[in-house]
Amino acid sequence: MAPQEGERMRELNQKGRLEFQPSRAFTLIELLVVIAIIGVLVGLLLPAVQAAREAARRLQCSNNLKQIALGFHNYHSAYRQLPRQQDPVNRHTWAVGILPFIEQGAIYERYDFDVAWNAVENREIIQTNISTYLCPTTPDNRSFANDGGFPTATTDYVPPGSIAAEFNRSGHITRRKNPNGMLKGSKVTRFRDALDGLSNTLLMTECAGRPQFFVKNRLGPSTNVNGCGNADVTQSLAKWGGWANPGHSIPIHGFQGDGLTCTGPYVINKTNNNEAYSFHTGGLQINLADGSVRFISEQISADVFASLITYQEHEVVGEF
Repeated sequence: MAPQEGERMRELNQKGRLEFQPSRAFTLIELLVVIAIIGVLVGLLLPAVQAAREAARRLQCSNNLKQIALGFHNYHSAYRQLPRQQDPVNRHTWAVGILPFIEQGAIYERYDFDVAWNAVENREIIQTNISTYLCPTTPDNRSFANDGGFPTATTDYVPPGSIAAEFNRSGHITRRKNPNGMLKGSKVTRFRDALDGLSNTLLMTECAGRPQFFVKNRLGPSTNVNGCGNADVTQSLAKWGGWANPGHSIPIHGFQGDGLTCTGPYVINKTNNNEAYSFHTGGLQINLADGSVRFISEQISADVFASLITYQEHEVVGEF
């Protein structure tokens, strides 16, 4: 073999060996760098994903309150009055009355109005969860309310029936002559009765998480004597959380910053015991008698919130 041919063969063999060498694997350091980059990206994206989910839940909550407000208006158009907070005889609630107007006619048809709300005939149907009455931001670990030994499905939206007497005279708000809300007990009210104007009058507020007792987004103590008239808050909320239960309307108390002590200047998001409460960050949602839905800050003045609750004080609330 000529020297030149031998040299070419060596070059070809060398190239062949180079071409067929296996690819080099990742080193441990490179793998750790990749994992670290992925971790940083997840850390950056996760808050945005969570914020997007909460925005979607808050929108659904707003839609629920809008549907409830429309239910009230359609009920008023049909019967020339608002549904009572509770019927004077069998104590059927507003939440039962508007069922046909929020696309829950099947439940309405099965409900027996000829007997008490908690009669045997109604005990199965009042265990039905109604999505329109539930805020999707509320934790999923809720249980049934329990009044008299039988379970009832809950509601996160309630009428503020009144300003509690002790709060009205506490000095934290201007004292009202008529401290009641539009839906108070068995009283019949109509939209024309809102002397403050429909856009200045609150119909429903969030009071979420019942029958569990929450204080500043954490489960509260099992028993608590707090000046609000409840020696055992947990037992009280367990009774009053159901959509069919006439006791679910709340008299608004102001609380101290601990969310346990009455009375005080805070009226939103300190506790779901006799106060407006949600699991939204920074505030909660309400609907007004004109059908609109508003998100209000948990820093709202107690006096402004009291003005929204009352409807015959000739008050103009303004911006809030």
